[in-house]
Amino acid sequence: MGFYFYLTIVIAISLIYYGYVKKKDNELKMKEIELEEKKLELEMKKLDQDKTNTFL
Repeated sequence: MGFYFYLTIVIAISLIYYGYVKKKDNELKMKEIELEEKKLELEMKKLDQDKTNTFL
């Protein structure tokens, strides 16, 4: 019985760690997507500013 108990504990800890790693990975991907979105917004603002400056 001791072997199966410790095996269950090890598997449970492994699954918890795997979930933690995946959560951190997903958070990192979300931050990267937000950064790309902000870069695109900045580029669009630069283009709009250049466009208005050429009309003046």
